[in-house]
Amino acid sequence: MTVIQTSAPASLDRTHWFPPAGDAPATACGTSLRTRTLEATEALARASFTRCGITRVADVTELDVLGIPVFNSFRPAAAPGLNTVTSGKGTTAAAARVSAMMEAIERTWCEQRAGEPPLRASYAELCGAGVLALDPRRLILKRGHTWDENASIGWWPVRELASDTEILIPALAVFVPFPNECGMFRSNTIGLAVGNSPQEALLHGLLETIEHDCTAFGETLKSGWNIRLSSLPEAAAELVGRFERMGVNVQVFAYVNDIGVPTFFATTDDTQAGDGMLFNGGAGCHLDPTVAVTRALTEAAQSRLAVIAGAREDFAGQAYRRHSSYEALQEMYQIWSSGRPTADFDVIESVSTGTTDGDLDAVLAGLERAGLPLVLATELAPDDLPFSVTKVIVPGLEVYHNDTARLGTRLHRAMVRAGLAQPLS
Repeated sequence: MTVIQTSAPASLDRTHWFPPAGDAPATACGTSLRTRTLEATEALARASFTRCGITRVADVTELDVLGIPVFNSFRPAAAPGLNTVTSGKGTTAAAARVSAMMEAIERTWCEQRAGEPPLRASYAELCGAGVLALDPRRLILKRGHTWDENASIGWWPVRELASDTEILIPALAVFVPFPNECGMFRSNTIGLAVGNSPQEALLHGLLETIEHDCTAFGETLKSGWNIRLSSLPEAAAELVGRFERMGVNVQVFAYVNDIGVPTFFATTDDTQAGDGMLFNGGAGCHLDPTVAVTRALTEAAQSRLAVIAGAREDFAGQAYRRHSSYEALQEMYQIWSSGRPTADFDVIESVSTGTTDGDLDAVLAGLERAGLPLVLATELAPDDLPFSVTKVIVPGLEVYHNDTARLGTRLHRAMVRAGLAQPLS
């Protein structure tokens, strides 16, 4: 039997994310299921600036007329392919500032560490050596890829949480940036989350993967609801008012898929500016719909300010908007946003338990019901960092709204039922 050797560290076991009962830190009140107060998190984040290469955090709120807090963090030595500027949002300046700091910390540790190269082998070699490895096809490979079982690619050990088993998966699914080996897919930060504790990071990483899955179903099938703005809870209604007083039209959509965790998507159209770059959007996923819709609206404000500030490097894919007329883009936007029934906000019920561990259990149960029991996680932060940076991978979750060359089985079946696709022969 072939012996497979790797310099990669072994994955941490399940107790890293699921500590024994009574050992998990208490949830801090008022911080959206965070296990430290905002002030404590900020102090620890500032102490980590030098080792993370963060040189500055700037308040860019006043560059826009909305007054919704947005901060930028600067990390000039970010690896090519990652933004040197990351943003944070919130309903208060303190929340937005800490959000920007944590985003920069998160992106620091998704890069590969020097001296820990991934194992290189083919899937056939791993199977032949009796090594437990994930079939890359379970990650929804891009149409036209050249991968086969004999292709040598990078692999990284992660933990399968239900069975507490170590398994190798393509390193492309873990690190960002990472070479697009065999054209399988582009490395991305979906499922990457930073937290005050591993459990917190795991929950928020899972919510992000579900947010993308929900959005893929909602946008492709035009499912969900267009939420009446008059029915929004107070905090969300106040944010909408800030947009509308400045001539920025807002729509809020609610998506729910078979996992049962709601995602909201907020879109904005600046009718005063008449600028195609100021069609913006933001998403939020949380078991508490009030938290989810507030995140969607503040992210829409963040997206808008990213355009206004012009400091980020990830606008290349949006160049078509700069070269299209506002009227043409508005027509596209109206077609995209039409077709959903209108409903009040309370059509989405809260299923939050009010605790990190309770919400984590609820999310995992939803994935199980949806036929997605395989949840993979790896810790990317060093042991002495006061935060966890966890990358979560759930094979089978959809990303079709981001890449139409990646269509998974669940969404394809739904498209067939809706008459939008043909059954596979």
